[in-house]
Amino acid sequence: MNGTLTTAILGALILLFSLSTPLWARVDADEAQLETVRKEIDRDSRKSEAGKIQSLARQFNVTPEAVQDLRANKQGWGETAIELAMAQQLVQTDATTYPTMTEALNRIETLRSQKMGWGKIANYFGFKLGPVVSAAQQVRNELRNESRAAGTSNTGKSGKPATATRVERAGRPERLSRPERPARPERAARVH
Repeated sequence: MNGTLTTAILGALILLFSLSTPLWARVDADEAQLETVRKEIDRDSRKSEAGKIQSLARQFNVTPEAVQDLRANKQGWGETAIELAMAQQLVQTDATTYPTMTEALNRIETLRSQKMGWGKIANYFGFKLGPVVSAAQQVRNELRNESRAAGTSNTGKSGKPATATRVERAGRPERLSRPERPARPERAARVH
C-alpha cells in the first residue's frame, strides 16, 4: 500500500511539472519573439523620425509628444513600440486602475527601470504577452508598408530610380520572310 501511494504521488508530481513547463516555455518564446520584432523595427530606418512618430501616435491613439517623451528616454523605436503596445494592453485589461495611456506608460516605465522584462511585467499585471507581440508585429508591418509606399513614389528598394524611368527597349525587329522557292522545272516527257 505504501509503495502504490508513493508511486501515485510521484506520478502526480511528474505530471504537474511536465504540464507547467510548456507554459513557461511559451512565455520565453513570446519574449524572444518580442525581442526579434524590436530588433526588426530598430533596424528598419527607411522612414524619417517625424514619420515614425506620427505613425506610432496614430496607431496607439496617443499624442506625438508622448512618443517623443518615450524616445527622449533613449529608447529605440522597437522599445518604444513595445512599451506603447504593453500600455495599450494594460489599459484594455485594467481600465479602472489605468484609465489612460499616460498612466499605464508611467507604470510600465517604472517597472522597466527596475530591470523587469516584458514577460515579468505582463505576468505582474495578469495578462498574456501574445497580444503585445501581435501589436508590435502590426506596428512593424505598418512602418514597413508606409516606408515602402513613400519609397516607391520616386525610388526603388535600393535607392535607384524606379523601373518606370528606365529607357524602354526597342521591340523585336520584324522577322524577315523567306524568299520564295523557285518552282521545279517540269520533266521532259519520255519518248518510247
